[in-house]
Amino acid sequence: MKRMMSILLAVVLAFSLVACGGSASSAAPAEPKDYQQIIVDARTQEQNDAFTVVSYDGETYSAVGAGGEEMSAEDLSGFGTMLLEILGLTTEDVESFALSVSMMNVHSYGVAIVKPAEGKAEAVTAGLQGFIDLQISSQEFYLQDQYEIAKAAKLETMPSGEVVMVMCDNANEVFASIEAALK
Repeated sequence: MKRMMSILLAVVLAFSLVACGGSASSAAPAEPKDYQQIIVDARTQEQNDAFTVVSYDGETYSAVGAGGEEMSAEDLSGFGTMLLEILGLTTEDVESFALSVSMMNVHSYGVAIVKPAEGKAEAVTAGLQGFIDLQISSQEFYLQDQYEIAKAAKLETMPSGEVVMVMCDNANEVFASIEAALK
């Protein structure tokens, strides 16, 4: 009787382990995060009206704000590539991204969420830091308020792997909102 009970207990234990393992392996992969919407939600309405957010999902570009929705696919691709170059990056450095950068030298403004391509995290961080450093040096003797914004820029790699740069008037609030959305 004891032997039969031990066998039955072992069978029940084996089935419960298989069931636990099966449910873990069948979990659906996480949906990709909408970086463009995360930036829009983090910014003020004034920033959303003034600065286009361009995103790239590895295949296609899209844009919202400041007339971005009206751009052709060809114009979006060119604009996205130009923004990457301004940030010291190339499409080979990134898996996906959402970017918003001022094209005017009178604003120290840039918000970016970049998912680096495999092995490119250092290149992405270096490119974004280079953009921050350029803004600091450009504004130091030009526009003091923009210099202060550039000096207060935030650049961090999130636990989920995205590199986030925030350089704007309300950088702390925008960064906190992005950070919370990426968790």
